[in-house]
Amino acid sequence: MGGLWRRAAISFSLAAVLVTSAAASELFDACAEAAASKYEPGYEGVGPVGAGSFNSYDAIDACKLALAEDPASIRVKAWLGNAYVANDEVAKGVPLLEDAAAAGNVVAETALADLLILGKGIARDYARGNGLLLEAAKAGFVPASLSLAYSYDFGDGVAADPAQAFKYYLAAADGGIVRAQLVVADRYHRGVGVAQSDVEAFTWLARAADSQDPEAQYRLGVAYLEGRGVEANTAKALEAFQASSDQYYHPGMTALGYMTLQGIGIDASPAAASDLFSSAKSSDAPLASYDLALLQEEGNGIGQDLASARQNYQDAATAGEMRAAVNLALMELKGEGGPVDTAAAVEWLSKAAAAGNATAQNNLGRLHELGLGVEADLGRARALYGQATAQGYDLAKQNLARLGG
Repeated sequence: MGGLWRRAAISFSLAAVLVTSAAASELFDACAEAAASKYEPGYEGVGPVGAGSFNSYDAIDACKLALAEDPASIRVKAWLGNAYVANDEVAKGVPLLEDAAAAGNVVAETALADLLILGKGIARDYARGNGLLLEAAKAGFVPASLSLAYSYDFGDGVAADPAQAFKYYLAAADGGIVRAQLVVADRYHRGVGVAQSDVEAFTWLARAADSQDPEAQYRLGVAYLEGRGVEANTAKALEAFQASSDQYYHPGMTALGYMTLQGIGIDASPAAASDLFSSAKSSDAPLASYDLALLQEEGNGIGQDLASARQNYQDAATAGEMRAAVNLALMELKGEGGPVDTAAAVEWLSKAAAAGNATAQNNLGRLHELGLGVEADLGRARALYGQATAQGYDLAKQNLARLGG
């Protein structure tokens, strides 16, 4: 298994039907069935390989036989070369891609270009790589447009240019690449490389979600919930989160868990929410671990379990969820769900405070005021209270006033 085009991360399932000529041999057909691009002329919409990963083992096995039967076949060379590259056998793939790219095959041009730009198994050559991408993009091969968008986005051999990047992302999105559709939605939302428009962002999210992409479904649910680019609609938000959750996408499961816990558009059920958070947590989702820990700590409808709450807070905090770090520190200071561990609490609060969490700044200030786990230092306490106050944290404002800050 392996990635196909540069920095893309979408997987596509094998298609059962391919467009082949009457003269094509059974071996050619088998190669095409395993390795043709769904964006390639003659295979649009039915080729098994999208802008992401594919079964390179099957493709290599099938296309080796097809190439042995017809060593001059440009298409087979392109497919086999691309499969070798996807399987991290770049040295075997490059000669085949060079031959096919020289003949103008867009699959080979794009795959070879990505290797040249990344310098993967071949000397880096930005100019040639971007030139090959431009040729393939002009021929209408949308994965080449996506790779060109990355070049202009990251400044790979060209001056970074958000507007040019957006132009090529849009071409790839128009061509049906879901990853590009999501990027276009994000760029419209943030106004990067294009005029800001939440309405346009929503349009592209909806299009990506129509492809049953779980990330798109989740983001569509957020748009409906917040009324971003569309009239707020709780029922449609719930439907989108459910569709995403059904594909085991952990942000979708976490969002559905939140809706279920709060009873938003659905009967409230802490037990069902807990199940969703637990399922999402198994996918290393720190937010789900945090939400599950909140339920377990409070015993909200599922029975209190302080030891599990403490562990889930730790899992979430270790993964970077600073709200969990604050709650974990409080449990460690109080000895809830485990022994008192003041040193660990100070460490977690320090990390969260450095990350800008106002609650952590206030709590760490309190420790410095009291000399608990750290040296008493009223100056440091005032500074921390001041940082939290600047973020509008009322308790810190009261603490700062009490110290005459």
